[in-house]
Amino acid sequence: MSELKKTLGFILLFAVIMAAFYGLKSWIESGRYQVNAFRAEVTLESDGSMVVSEHWEVRYPQGYSVFFRDIGYRKYNPENPLYQDPLNRASFELLDANATGAQGKHISHVVRTSGERDERGDIIECPAGRSECESIFIWASSGFEREMHFYYRYRIKGAMTQYKDVAELNWVFLDQLESKVRNVELTINLPGIPENGIMAWGHGTEGNLDVLDGKVVATADVLKKGDVLELRLLLPKERFSVPEKNRIDRALKDDIINYEYQLAKETNMKIAIAEGLFYGTFGMLALLAVFAYIAYIKYDKEHIPKFTGKYYRELPADYSPAEMSFLYYFRKINDEDLTATVLDLIRRKYFLLDQNHETVSKKDPDFKLVLNPEMDLKGLKSHELVVVEWFIKTVGNGKEVTLKQIENYPKTSYNNALRFQNLTKKFVLQAKIEGSKHDFFEKGVANEKSKMFVVAIIPVIYALISFLLKSRYALDTTFALVASLVALVLYIFYISSIDKRSIKGNEDYAKWKAFRQFLLDFGNMKDYPIPGIVVWEHYLVYATSLKIADKVMEQLEVRLPKTLDDESLATSTFLGMGYYYPRYRLWYTFGRINSSMSLARQNVHQTIVRHRSQKVSGFGRGGGFGGGRSFGGGGGGFRSR
Repeated sequence: MSELKKTLGFILLFAVIMAAFYGLKSWIESGRYQVNAFRAEVTLESDGSMVVSEHWEVRYPQGYSVFFRDIGYRKYNPENPLYQDPLNRASFELLDANATGAQGKHISHVVRTSGERDERGDIIECPAGRSECESIFIWASSGFEREMHFYYRYRIKGAMTQYKDVAELNWVFLDQLESKVRNVELTINLPGIPENGIMAWGHGTEGNLDVLDGKVVATADVLKKGDVLELRLLLPKERFSVPEKNRIDRALKDDIINYEYQLAKETNMKIAIAEGLFYGTFGMLALLAVFAYIAYIKYDKEHIPKFTGKYYRELPADYSPAEMSFLYYFRKINDEDLTATVLDLIRRKYFLLDQNHETVSKKDPDFKLVLNPEMDLKGLKSHELVVVEWFIKTVGNGKEVTLKQIENYPKTSYNNALRFQNLTKKFVLQAKIEGSKHDFFEKGVANEKSKMFVVAIIPVIYALISFLLKSRYALDTTFALVASLVALVLYIFYISSIDKRSIKGNEDYAKWKAFRQFLLDFGNMKDYPIPGIVVWEHYLVYATSLKIADKVMEQLEVRLPKTLDDESLATSTFLGMGYYYPRYRLWYTFGRINSSMSLARQNVHQTIVRHRSQKVSGFGRGGGFGGGRSFGGGGGGFRSR
């Protein structure tokens, strides 16, 4: 893998993981209903009551028919640090509730309230643990339309509290959200009260709060699960005449203002921390990228080869195709290397290719590989000896083997398939051992790059800091935590994947790369004299490991002479046989050997899978508000099904 591709790959992978994470969240949420808008208008009455008119716009998938609106009216909150009177209570009065479909189309529905029964026969009530709460049930027996509008109008008597020095409305309008609520707008009408007579604070979410003459307007783009829409208003007490039970004979204005001031300080600090954490995440990623770049320069960047040509027109080195593959593909041995090794043993006459009396017209001729008794096996490398043991001694009779025997051996029994598979692994292992003898790769890189693993502590510490800040200040640190985790995994993966060719190895690699390009383009070289068929047999061995043998053969079909002299045919080992049969030509032997190796691997896989699936079937089972809280009264949310 080139350096640029590797770098771009990690950047792309990071982006894909992050996008997938947030995409998955969106996909999960998309299967539920969505509250597209919530608008409420509140009018404060002279006796301290408030009349609330709500309009909900909800988008549904199919299958929903019930909507609950839970409205709390409890004022006393034991967690409120300021003075309260437990007798200061409010009451609820439902004025209207109805629902329509898209464009105001009326649908047949039922409205019921707490204490009555829903369509299942269950008692209608607010969620467990909430007292002084009214639940309004709306049911459409034929199911909700895709776009629904719900309207509520109700009065909270005694919503306001009057102190000796100020009147207060401290109220939670929404909490316990079952889904996100978008496009939130809440207007509190205060007729006749000038702007300088109104003090207002918002809590529980991110939004804007505007104080105007005669009204307060709260807006938010979205309320997320866990958010709260809570407002506190301080108003001139002379404007209201509240019942005795809602009066407290204390002056609390300064205490309330000081409390809200401290909350504002804490909120500003939270905002600063959240912003610092957000931008710090990019700083952490940049720092990690710097260390990754240092690791790349020191341990991963390839040496610059002396050879820079586009083509190399002869074999760059005299080692086996599997060893070449070990260099070319960064210590990897591929399926093609087995075929290439068999062809190379035929080319070097350790294996003799026998036509085995097969006819010319046969589609899949059953050629025979015969072990040449005149050749000393001591001249073979360890992975080549595995091929001899594998095909001649294990599959064959110790002297020879046919291609059909190789193909069918894994099919005859599960044990044979396992034996075939184990010999495949043995071949790969020995090929890697032989490849390691050439010093293709830098030594000591593993020890050096291990020092870079220490840097992984950076995203770990950052994730820990994010988690602690989340716990301490109730911040949304999802982005920082996910980014830290993804960066940690990718950094460790990158450092673990670092490998580097030696100066010699990279020089050879550059030549093999140029040789591969030559094999791809030689057909278009008008000035290139085509060598004899024996040379091309040698080239095709390596073209097989380089995964371009089919393209080379197509060019050879055109460029090689239509007929060859007897001397060329006599010295040929596997290509020459095709020249006796014009219908098949070069593909006759080469293609058959290649397809036989592929079919044998396929049969191994099928036999093992079939055996294991039988075992499974026998034993398996199948199948701009401020933060903090002002501890206002009220509350309530919504539910749908």
